[in-house]
Amino acid sequence: MKSAACLACLLAGLLGGEGIPALASPALLVLAQSGFQPYINVRFGYRLDYPADFVPQGESDSGDGQVFIGKEGAELRVWGGYNILQATPASALQEELQRSRESRRWVTYQVAGRDFFVVSGYEPDGQRIFYLKKLVSPSLEAGFELVYPASRRERYDRDVEAIARSLRFVDP
Repeated sequence: MKSAACLACLLAGLLGGEGIPALASPALLVLAQSGFQPYINVRFGYRLDYPADFVPQGESDSGDGQVFIGKEGAELRVWGGYNILQATPASALQEELQRSRESRRWVTYQVAGRDFFVVSGYEPDGQRIFYLKKLVSPSLEAGFELVYPASRRERYDRDVEAIARSLRFVDP
């Protein structure tokens, strides 16, 4: 625990130092969960933790997100954007359900909360599971989708739970 506190102080000092842009105030700095690495998107002000064994593919040209490739065919996509259509979590959920129907995905779980929605189920091949969570604010949206082999469900169900808990907007 003491080493985690020292690491937090070190990171807070680095983020506040000269020549390094402050991504978040030290009070908002959240350390990644054990076995995970933090991804912070500066353009749209969101963060999440991704599994440490996933390989980042590089920030997109538009700066809205990134793809991370895991072992065994798992893929994590993260993105952010402006909420130009003034979507609510409920309306964004309905839009995602329509996309899922068009893609022939089998949705087994859906929920909308005050500032988010989740859709999960199976890809058309029935061999892969998808889990999509999106935060929706009046001005911004940020989300992720993890697609993974159903045969590795035990491992990736735990990962997706941790990723979902870590997704949040951060103040620059």
